[in-house]
Amino acid sequence: MTDQPQPARAQSPEARRQHRRPRRRWPLLALTAAVIATGVAVTAFSLPARGAATAAAASSSPRDAATSAAKTRPVVYVQAGHQAPREPGYTAQTGATGGPFGTEEAFNVRLASALEAKLRAAGIVVHHTPGRVTPWGAKGAVFISLHFDSVGGSAGIGYAVDERGRGENYYEYEGSGVASPVPYPDSAKHRRATEVTPAVQAHSLKLADDLATTFRPIFTRANGARSSFRGVEPGAKGNVRMQFYYGYYRVNTGARVLIECGAAGADNTFLRHINVIATSLSRGIVDYLRQTGQLT
Repeated sequence: MTDQPQPARAQSPEARRQHRRPRRRWPLLALTAAVIATGVAVTAFSLPARGAATAAAASSSPRDAATSAAKTRPVVYVQAGHQAPREPGYTAQTGATGGPFGTEEAFNVRLASALEAKLRAAGIVVHHTPGRVTPWGAKGAVFISLHFDSVGGSAGIGYAVDERGRGENYYEYEGSGVASPVPYPDSAKHRRATEVTPAVQAHSLKLADDLATTFRPIFTRANGARSSFRGVEPGAKGNVRMQFYYGYYRVNTGARVLIECGAAGADNTFLRHINVIATSLSRGIVDYLRQTGQLT
């Protein structure tokens, strides 16, 4: 009698696990680590042949989709005016005294924090910078510098102006005296300047107008304002401290503006409304970005 084939004995689940070939996981882990470390999706890396399917899955992962979306979001730089560390050549400009929080710097820092949070909530990439513009030559959609005026002043909005033969202001030593288009004999050395072009001026004026549209309705006696709102400065004939502000010459953003949110003393009650002011400025920036096709 010939031997009949015996049916194979079924393996237990434990035995199957012991004999199963280990899966190769390192390519996906390496990719994930690279994305976390750099904030940029990795598109070129080597994989074993069996890892091709894993690579395809990784390239369409939610993490990569989020990274790609971040690349397309507009970037805004918010400067708290006069916040230390300050810009070389302007370190003596510590800001106005008084106001609802004791100094202009204290107000600017509070407002910057509130504005940055609202812009991020709107899907915008936001970077904070102190008085020393950081990083130099920053690229993005918007640079906005936050301030309030000294006693006897008022509210207003300035923007970067392209004026032939004119650049940033110079002062005596580290920021004293009257603004001048050329250095004083004792002017401190400035960092290298970026360029304000006609296109930058056009975008800056557009942003300034949009900010004026959202800021004017809140600058009221009902909200505690007692000085005046001048609106947008009139080009090269406007306040030179606002139209040729050094911050415009340390970035490479498409639009560059400065706002004086009121005056110390007269507008102290208004200046306490940090959330109201931040909301109006955020709306103005978002409107500008949407109208220029930079935010959907």
